[in-house]
Amino acid sequence: MKIIELKGICMQIEEFLKDIPTFETSRLILRKVELSDLEDIFEFSSDPEVANHMTWEVNKSKEETFNNFVSVVIENYEKGQSGDLAIVHKESSKVIGTCSFIEWSNEHRNAEVGYVLNRNYWGMGFATEAIIELIKFGFETIQLKRIQGRCDIDNFGSEKVMLKAGMCYEGTLRQNEFIKGEFKDTKIFSILKEEFFLNSHENSTL
Repeated sequence: MKIIELKGICMQIEEFLKDIPTFETSRLILRKVELSDLEDIFEFSSDPEVANHMTWEVNKSKEETFNNFVSVVIENYEKGQSGDLAIVHKESSKVIGTCSFIEWSNEHRNAEVGYVLNRNYWGMGFATEAIIELIKFGFETIQLKRIQGRCDIDNFGSEKVMLKAGMCYEGTLRQNEFIKGEFKDTKIFSILKEEFFLNSHENSTL
């Protein structure tokens, strides 16, 4: 597959995020977060095991989930400042998590992905399935050059997700973040545009 590099005419990433489409995989629907998702999002946001490796604290009420996440994400869609998508399980129509572009650079054409998943759906490949679709959108449509992800050094589940999505381990940043009262080391994973298309081509010929 030929990779087309757009030189000097790349749209701003925010323009793509304003009209971020709905995606469909074999088992999932990825779409914009809606007000009606509050119940499902609170379910996993209030789970201590889910929140353990996140930068945010366990949500103690639906109001907290609404004020700190749902309402903020929905409001930022119009400004192109939200890259969050609800992960909807097709079979049950339940929102089982979210995935997102959490940081990005127009100048350097790169972005960072993040994700969180309801604990009842861990270990089934759903996070990997969602992230691969988001990475595909980033490279094919937004024309990013590099996509990265991060996780705590003891977050082995998240590490597996990124590796299965085709990312490679780059290294560990030592005590680079102060989260929940302590300094933590962070593992960095990434994939480049040409690597993604090469992997896609190889998988299509298997």
